[in-house]
Amino acid sequence: MVKISHLLSEPLLSNRNPAFKLLILILIIIASTLFTMLLGIVILVPFYGAGILDKLAAAASMANVEDIAILKFIQVVNQIGIFIIPAIFFAYLENQNITQYLKLNKAPLFVSVIIAAIVVFTFLPFTHWLVDINQNMRLPEFLGDVEKWMKNSEESAARLTEAFLKTDSFSGLFSNIIIVGVLAAVGEELLFRSVLIRLFDSWFKNIHAAVLFSAFLFSAFHLQFYGFLPRFMLGVLFGYMFVWSGSVWLPMLAHFLNNGSAVVVYFLFNTGKMATDADQFGATDNRIKIVISTLLSIILLSGIYFFETKKTEETMIDNTR
Repeated sequence: MVKISHLLSEPLLSNRNPAFKLLILILIIIASTLFTMLLGIVILVPFYGAGILDKLAAAASMANVEDIAILKFIQVVNQIGIFIIPAIFFAYLENQNITQYLKLNKAPLFVSVIIAAIVVFTFLPFTHWLVDINQNMRLPEFLGDVEKWMKNSEESAARLTEAFLKTDSFSGLFSNIIIVGVLAAVGEELLFRSVLIRLFDSWFKNIHAAVLFSAFLFSAFHLQFYGFLPRFMLGVLFGYMFVWSGSVWLPMLAHFLNNGSAVVVYFLFNTGKMATDADQFGATDNRIKIVISTLLSIILLSGIYFFETKKTEETMIDNTR
C-alpha cells in the first residue's frame, strides 16, 4: 500500500525521458490553444452573434477600430492558451510544485534587477545592427518563392504590429503595455525559459546548449525570418539571466522592458512627443558605439553572474553550518 500511494502521489512526468516530455508538452500546447480559441469565440458570441466566425475573418483586414479590438482579444487568448496554461499544466505534471518548477518562488538580487534593466537598453545598438544584417540576407535563387513568402509574412506582421500599437489615448497605451509587454513577457518566459531550458538541459546535459536551443525556438516561433537574429540574441540574453539568477522573474522583467519600451516609444512618436520611432530607438550607424555598448552589456551581464553565483555559494555555506 505504501508503494502504491507513493506512485499515486508522484508527478506523472517525473521519471519520463526528455523526448517523451517534449512530446507531451507539444500536445498540451495544441490542446490548450484549441480549447482557449474555442472559449474565446464563445465569449465573443454574445457581442457579435452567430456570425462571429465571419467577423473574425473580416477583422484580419484591420479596417476599423472594432477589428483591432477583436484582434487584440484574440492575441490575449493566444498568449494564455499557447504559453501560460501549457507552462503551468506541464509544471504540475513534472513537479506538482508549480511555482518551484517554474522558478517563480525565488527572487533575483536587487542589483541583478538593476543590471538587467540597464542591459535591455545598452544591448539595443547591437540588436539593431543584427536587424540590418538579417534584413540584408538573401536566400539562394531556387528558394525565391520561399523568400517571397517570408517577405509577405514580415510585411503582414509589421502591419498588424502597427495597427496594434497605433493609439493616441492613455487607455490604448495601457492596454498595449498589458498585451505586448506584460502578457508576452510572462507567457513566453514561462514556456521558453522556465520549461524549455530545464527540459533541454535534462536532455542535452549541457546548460549552454539548452539556452541556445530554447532561444532558437523562441525566435523561430515568431515566424519572422528578417527579425530572427536579433530575437535569437534576446532569447540568449533572457536565457542566461534565467540560468544565472535561478529565477524567471529576471528575464520576465527584461522581456517586459524590451517590449514595453517599444510600446511607449511608438506611442510618444505617434502623438508627436518624440522624433524617433520604435524601429530606430537605440539604433546607430556608428560602429564604435555599437562595439562599446556591446562590451558594456557583456560586462554588466558578467555582474549578474558574479553576484548571483556569490549569493548561491553563500547560501550553500550557510546551509552546511
